[in-house]
Formats: sequence, C-alpha cells, structure tokens
Amino acid sequence: MPKSTFTNLPQEKKDRIIDAAIDEFANNNYHKASITNIIEKANIASGSFYQYFENKEDVFRYLINIVGQRKLDYLDQEIMQRPDEINFFVLLKKLYQGGLEFAKDNPRLLSIGNNVVNNNCEVCNKIMEDLKPQSDEFFKRLIRLGIKRGDLKEDIDVEFTAKFLTNINYSLSDFFYTKEGLNENAMVPVEALIEIIKDGIKPKRGGD
Repeated sequence: MPKSTFTNLPQEKKDRIIDAAIDEFANNNYHKASITNIIEKANIASGSFYQYFENKEDVFRYLINIVGQRKLDYLDQEIMQRPDEINFFVLLKKLYQGGLEFAKDNPRLLSIGNNVVNNNCEVCNKIMEDLKPQSDEFFKRLIRLGIKRGDLKEDIDVEFTAKFLTNINYSLSDFFYTKEGLNENAMVPVEALIEIIKDGIKPKRGGD
C-alpha cells in the first residue's frame, strides 16, 4: 500500500500517478510493466516513485484494491444493504450484472483485473490467494442468509459452496471476454449457470 508521502500529495498529483500506473498495467502484464514508464507518464522526478511505493508489487496491489473498490460501486447499494430481504438467486444475478456494468465502463481496470486472474506469475498468484478468502467470506454470508430465508437447503455445506462460488466467479472471465473484447451477451451464460446452481443437472422426475 502507498506510503504516507503518497497519501499526503495534492489530489491532482496522486490522480496523475495513479492514472499513469493504470495505463501501464492495463497495457502490459505484470512482468512487462515498467516503473520507468510510470514515472515518465506521470511526469514525476526519477526516484520519486520509491518515496510513494516500495516497489512494483506495491503499486500493483494498490491498483487491484482500486479495482475492487470501484467494482463495489456498481453493485446495487440498496440491495446490498438489505441482502436478507432478497432471494439468494436474484442477488447472485445482481452481483454479476453489476460486474458486467463495471467491465463495460472501466476497460483499463478490467484489463488489470484480468491480468491477475489469467497471468501465471508469482505476484499474481499471491494476490489471488489473498483475495479468495475475502470472496469466500462474502459468499458464506450470502449463503447463510439464503438458508435463513429458505432459498437454500438447510444442510448445505456452507464452506464448500462458498469456495465453489468463488472459483466460478473467477472462471466466468472465459464467458465475459472474447478475443474481440467484452461479450455483450455475457449474462446469457451467467443466467444459465445460475439456473444450474439453482436446479442442478438431474432431470426432474416424479418421486425424485
């Protein structure tokens, strides 16, 4: 995370540095991204970077944090403030719809997020390992509310289901994004997936 020297900068300068860093990591994977390029794009003195961040991993983690915070802004805040009143599967769909809207409006941040999910690098793997428990806890809360509402079976394995939903969440990038860019019809497979989660894949027969 940034040092206090960064947080104490004038907002205009902070925004300039952040924008330069976003550009660099949006256009390059973690290994190819260059601190020198960030310094040049931000028009700051050579070496100033290390007064603000420890290293490349430090600024990259900060950007991932920005991605997460801005993505949260796209979730229906009214619904998220009263998730106990919303059907579990409706809420799940709302989460993915918010994620898709975020992706449409923030292509550079989307690219940075995809770099973490799809790049097999040590730093990216470490970040994924840090993020997954947070996602697990989020889904566990929603699952417990779903059980309480009667939307889910009482004997469901909360821990396993939360991890399952977390892993699905990361895997959905294959449906959201094509070689041409964002898939405008991404909610179609998402809705199909939600129906599978809801109803299973076994055919319904009398007595089952």
